[in-house]
Amino acid sequence: MKNYAPILVMVYDRLDCLKICIESLQKCEETSHSVLYISSDAAYKIEDNVKIESVRAYIKTISGFKEVILIIANENKGLKRAYEFATDLVFSQHQTLIFLEDDIVVAPNFLQFMNNGLEFYKNDPKIISISGFSHSVFFDVNDKLKADVYFTNRWCPWGFGTWKNKMQNVSNISFQTLKKDLNNKDFVKKLDAIGIDLFTAFQRKLYKNEALVLDYRNVYHMIKNDFYSATPYTTKTFNIGNDGQGTRTKKNEKFIGFNTNSLNEIVPYQFLAFDPNKINNSFNFLSNNTRTSKVKRLLNAVGLLQFGYLLHEKRKKWRKKK
Repeated sequence: MKNYAPILVMVYDRLDCLKICIESLQKCEETSHSVLYISSDAAYKIEDNVKIESVRAYIKTISGFKEVILIIANENKGLKRAYEFATDLVFSQHQTLIFLEDDIVVAPNFLQFMNNGLEFYKNDPKIISISGFSHSVFFDVNDKLKADVYFTNRWCPWGFGTWKNKMQNVSNISFQTLKKDLNNKDFVKKLDAIGIDLFTAFQRKLYKNEALVLDYRNVYHMIKNDFYSATPYTTKTFNIGNDGQGTRTKKNEKFIGFNTNSLNEIVPYQFLAFDPNKINNSFNFLSNNTRTSKVKRLLNAVGLLQFGYLLHEKRKKWRKKK
């Protein structure tokens, strides 16, 4: 019998998004063979309690999976600690993991794609994850490529599969090491190849004395060690949480305008052994070179980036006082 990877869904207070996420998963044929873990963090502000209780009432009713295991926090852990606690729990019992946040909707062959990808690349030292989402969704893709995968150095959390042994090698990064790397032209060149936003994002972490965690730590690990995500030219997921209601994302018109019904059109796929000629960072590069990112790089070039961050923090405090 095939060993299906467990699914971990992180939730907070967005019941409508979560229902869409779960309903899309239930359309996958592999659902009945898959264990579903759901991590529900406690409120970090008291006004979220009602919404969180509604979410928790719903997740107790979810069916159609091999098993549903709820991870309920009594005190707020925050995203980092909640994620680490949940993934540690899953990896204590399994060697693989399929991860989703509550605002990700998936294609009917998403679980098939993930499970087959985890098997295909499990012994490939270059591949650290199987990505469900591809920024190619915003560009015209040659019909001959739509069934293929490509390889990118940029980590994407919008539905991914990975392995316990590969995630265990992702270590913490000291401020001294990060600062040294950001002064290394070769390292910065690699960062810029997947989007000019990352350099200033890392600079801000230094400015605020915040350690690289989660997505930032993973992409640093990939760049530093020349690792890749196997990514479909035809996306298997989409993020519906860019409507301004999430805790980490602002409203994004580009994402709001996407027709998620297109995910229901099942497009075949084929996995390819890692090949340097199949590395394609262009979609990430084009998607992340926004006007804001360019302004930040300009401010950095003239030595005003940190001053810009200072003004931004003061503005945020001023808004809270209003």
